[in-house]
Amino acid sequence: MADDRRPVPDRRRLTHIEVLEITMSETQPTQPTSPDTSVSGGFIYENEHPQLPIPFTARVGDRRLEGNSISITQALVSGLMPPNGNMQKCPVALQFDFEGFSVNLFLEANVLKIGAPDSPEYSLQFCDPSGSHLAPLRYIMNSHLAGDLVTVGRFLGYTGPTQVKPKKPVEKPRLTQRIGRTVRQAGIIVLSLGLVAMAANIVRERVIFSYEPRPVVISQSGETLRATSAGQITYINEAAGVGDVVYSIGANSGDLLSVRMPCDCTMLPSPDFYEGATILAGAPLVKLIGPDAEIEANTQISFEGAARLLAGDSAELELSDGRVVPVTVSLAETAEGARANDYIAAQITISDETATQIAVGETARLRFRRQLLPNALNNAL
Repeated sequence: MADDRRPVPDRRRLTHIEVLEITMSETQPTQPTSPDTSVSGGFIYENEHPQLPIPFTARVGDRRLEGNSISITQALVSGLMPPNGNMQKCPVALQFDFEGFSVNLFLEANVLKIGAPDSPEYSLQFCDPSGSHLAPLRYIMNSHLAGDLVTVGRFLGYTGPTQVKPKKPVEKPRLTQRIGRTVRQAGIIVLSLGLVAMAANIVRERVIFSYEPRPVVISQSGETLRATSAGQITYINEAAGVGDVVYSIGANSGDLLSVRMPCDCTMLPSPDFYEGATILAGAPLVKLIGPDAEIEANTQISFEGAARLLAGDSAELELSDGRVVPVTVSLAETAEGARANDYIAAQITISDETATQIAVGETARLRFRRQLLPNALNNAL
């Protein structure tokens, strides 16, 4: 005998499956439903655009209809049409009559009867309201709203502007205005030329010239009397003649050293030459300048300046008053005077013609002029 009993499902498993189905149904996205009623296709022809009572004539086939009003999307006309007057995409010509000319707009429209079956009223609904006829139609409607169109019976008259407003004639400037404009232009030109000259001078100074950092003091050639021993100056005779004692030094060793004037020369004392001054051996005290003394100058130049000098650049002295004189620079030959604090001792020789333009004790700057052109070309020029 067969067993008709069915297996009893596990209640806990059944509850788990029901909860899973409920959760999945809640998490599934809802699909948009279509509306119950279809959207009317002629809503743009109802109250979207106002009707304007502009006189016009509509031609539908060989029928001529009188226009009652018009908007951007449709036109209301009246006239006789065949019994089956409702037509789809029928060619329509809208004619606006002006004084001496007319404007014709060609388009396609759906012809619909309005009112009772025996009513002569029809609606011309434009199939493409944004077609090529829109621009002239909007211009006519805007002119009507602005009051530029005047209706006379079935005709239209345009009262708006017909010519472009002429430009205001340019007044001839007065004498003061012309003078002021000329002065401003001249000022701008002068300022521009000044800026150009300033920039050119800066480029010229940077490219052509190289200045040495140490100043140069113009002096005269002569013999320098130096201290023979360290000690203290005890006696000075600035008016000493040939053979007279010029100064005396009380040496540290206890001896008294006196120096006589060796020649009939002019004595040029140093800043440290005075009674009571403490001096070291070899310190310069007095410079003797003879009648045949020449203008000279001693200075120290940098290694870059020495390289320019050896490369053939010409040396010049720029005086404090702006004058520039050519000079000859020679480097020191002795080893002890060749280098001091990364500078090289140099002697500046000034020609006799240039010496008359320079005063003793005047300060100047040493600069080197770069030769941009070859020497042969410079000599030819």
